[in-house]
Amino acid sequence: MTATGVSREPPPVASLSTAQQRGVCCVFCGVTLSAGTAVDLGPRAIDVFGSTVHWFPRSCRKDMPT
Repeated sequence: MTATGVSREPPPVASLSTAQQRGVCCVFCGVTLSAGTAVDLGPRAIDVFGSTVHWFPRSCRKDMPT
């Protein structure tokens, strides 16, 4: 679980579009998000060429478990 209480894991970051990686689009279905429709999935740490980098995935509400 993340700090937001969300337990669904996002897909691997390498499989996502740039817009999904940036949080502009849902990481699960790709729909464009707004401040009112986005669900923050919490920060995630990944290794990029030996350095730890954080990314902040977001989802739409329909793709979140109830």
